[in-house]
Amino acid sequence: MILKTISKENYKNFLTRQEKKNFLQSSYAASKMEADGWKIEYLQGLENNTVQVTCMVATLPLLRSFRYAYIPRGFFIDYKDKATLNSFTALLKKHLRKQRVIYLEIDPDIILQERDKNGDIVPRGINNQDIVDNLLACGYIQMPLERGSDIGSHQCRWTSGIDLSKKTIDQIFSEFSSQTRNDIRNAQKYGVKVRTLKPSELSILDHMEQEAGERHHFEAVSLETYEKMYKFYDGHAKAVYAYLDLSDYEKTVVTEREKTEAEIQELKVFLKENPNSKKKQKRLKVADEYYTSLKKKEDQISQQKELYGNELPLASSMFIKYGKTVTYLYSGSDYKQRVYRGPYAIQWHMIKESVEEGYEYYDMYGISGYFEKGQEGYGVFDFKRGFNAHVKEFIGRYHLVLHPILYMLHKRIHKNI
Repeated sequence: MILKTISKENYKNFLTRQEKKNFLQSSYAASKMEADGWKIEYLQGLENNTVQVTCMVATLPLLRSFRYAYIPRGFFIDYKDKATLNSFTALLKKHLRKQRVIYLEIDPDIILQERDKNGDIVPRGINNQDIVDNLLACGYIQMPLERGSDIGSHQCRWTSGIDLSKKTIDQIFSEFSSQTRNDIRNAQKYGVKVRTLKPSELSILDHMEQEAGERHHFEAVSLETYEKMYKFYDGHAKAVYAYLDLSDYEKTVVTEREKTEAEIQELKVFLKENPNSKKKQKRLKVADEYYTSLKKKEDQISQQKELYGNELPLASSMFIKYGKTVTYLYSGSDYKQRVYRGPYAIQWHMIKESVEEGYEYYDMYGISGYFEKGQEGYGVFDFKRGFNAHVKEFIGRYHLVLHPILYMLHKRIHKNI
C-alpha cells in the first residue's frame, strides 16, 4: 500500500460516491475546523492503484512544538479487513511522526451493538466487536466506554434516531408514543407555527439555548458557533423557530369565548323554564368555568403582546442536512411557555420535511446512555424515545500513540483525554 495526499476537491469528489458518510467527515466540517484553528490534510491509501482508505486528518498544536491529530468519525475503510487496516495504520504512523504528532484520535461512525428504542440490546442484532478487536490488534488503544457527559470526547458515544426509509409520514406518526402524538396535536391546536431563521436571527436560537443551559446545567455553545455553521455548511445548516402568532391565537380564543358566551345564555334561558334539570345545571357550571379560563387567556395574550409583540417565542433548534441524514444538533426552549409544545412542533415539522425531501435517517443525536427514570439525561432520552428513536451505541474513541513518553506526560496534565 502507498499513502498519498489529495486535494480538498478530490476529497469532495470522493465523498459524492459514498453511500454512508457523516456530516463531521464533510468538507464543510473541514472548513469550519480550519476557521477554528485546525490544520486539515486529506489522505488516501492505495493498493495496486485502487483506493482502499480515505480520511480527513485535523491537527492542533500540543505541548509547544508537537501536535495532536484527530480524524472525525474515523476513516473510510473496511474495518473488518484487518490486513488493510494494519497496512494503512503503519503508513499513517510514519506520516504523522514526520509532523511531530504525539497521538491520533478516532471515533468511528460504527455501532458497537444494535439496540432498540428502550436501549436494550437486540438479540442476534448487529455486533461489531470484531472491528474493535481489529483496531486493538493494529495498535489502537480503546478509551473507556463511557456513559453520560463524556467530557473527553469530541462526539457523542450514544445517540438515537428514526429510520425514515420506505415509510410514509402517516406510518412514522403512528409509531410515535401516544403522549408524543398528543403533544404534537396540542401544538397544532394552539396554532404553533414554525419557520426558518435568517442568519441575522440566530440570536433567537442563542438566547433560548443559553436559557436551557442554565436550567439543565450544561454549557451552551456560542452565537458565533451558529453563525459559523450557517457560513461553512453552505446551505446544509438550518435553524428553525417555533412561535405563537398572538393575533391569530387571540382570534381563536375570542371566537371560542363568544361561542361559549352564547351557549351560557341559552343554558340560562333553558334553566329559567326548567330549573330542576341537573344535566343542564352541570353543563352550565362547566361552560362558566371554561368562559372564565378563556377570559383569563385573553388577558394573558394582552400581557404577552406587550412583552413580545406579535410573536411569542417557544423553541428553536439547529439541524444539519447531509448525505441521507438530517441531524438535530442544538436546541433551546422557553420553559414558561411549555404548554404550547413548541419543541414537538419543531420535531414534527422537520421530520415531515425530511421525508418529503427524501432523507432516510433522522438523527436526534446525543443521549446519555442511561435509560432508567431518575438517571442522568433520562428526560432527553425519553423525549426522543417518544418519537420512536432507536438507540445507537458507538464503538467509542481510540488513540494511536506515536510518542509514548510525551503521551503519558500529556495524560498526567489532562486527565480526561
